[in-house]
Amino acid sequence: MGTGDPAARDASTDPGGPRPWSSIALAVVDGLAGTGPDQLLAALSARSGLACRPVTLAPPPLLEPLAGRPQLDADKLLGRLEEAARALGQVPLVGVTGRDLGVPLFTFVFGRARLGGAAALVSTARLRPELYGQVADPSLVARRAAGEILHELGHLAGRIHCEDPRCVMHFAASVEAADLRGDRFCPSCATALPPGLAPARDAAGERLGPSPLRPSA
Repeated sequence: MGTGDPAARDASTDPGGPRPWSSIALAVVDGLAGTGPDQLLAALSARSGLACRPVTLAPPPLLEPLAGRPQLDADKLLGRLEEAARALGQVPLVGVTGRDLGVPLFTFVFGRARLGGAAALVSTARLRPELYGQVADPSLVARRAAGEILHELGHLAGRIHCEDPRCVMHFAASVEAADLRGDRFCPSCATALPPGLAPARDAAGERLGPSPLRPSA
């Protein structure tokens, strides 16, 4: 997700359909901002039917700044995560960082992934409510980050942006837009995902589990 997300369409999807995933590997890259690893794992586990496990990347990926900006180069970091993902087999690797991310064509990105790829990247830097004049809320940041991770995992599974404004695969260029779309996959996207990524839905078609992204009480 994020202002740079359209570039995720550069890669082609696997014509054989989504690959089965046994779990989701989550690696913290150079620390988080606004929340902690345990909160993030809990939020992601509550929104996915797959086991979410922390991994440590050794050696840690090289962090390169984007020329002329105080941001990390998102595409270069994603490439290094993709290299690290080769050792995980059929397990997608998600790198999460507290550093701000950018790409040459866009001011910032919340996340980055390639269609049909093996790794994704998400930043919590711009998910913090205090950045927008609100009170710090680690739980909200964790929930927002979990939604971003699901969005990028959808790209890894071959899904492009969805036209349904209440689907997590809908493009969002701001944190407000991301909050409005929530963290659920629409039925059309859910049926095309690897088994287990989207939790089961009840008889009315609503996904079981949290969805609205709002500040904690």
